[in-house]
Amino acid sequence: MTEKSGKTPTRSPSSSRWAWLLVMVLTAGIVSGLAGLLSSAGGSNLPGAVLTGGAAFAGTVGLLLGVAHWAKAGV
Repeated sequence: MTEKSGKTPTRSPSSSRWAWLLVMVLTAGIVSGLAGLLSSAGGSNLPGAVLTGGAAFAGTVGLLLGVAHWAKAGV
């Protein structure tokens, strides 16, 4: 027989997940836009600035998803 710890696992509502995902994507969009603008202002051509912005977007989304997973694992 197993003992129950008294803690019930909780899941956030799906609307909350969508809201957090929206915040993450908007944040990544702002970061990527600024990275592209800074790259362009630094003398990079347009394709280079777009690639810089894309890399910044992917890195920011990856970082934020990793932080969200880490924060949820602590619950």
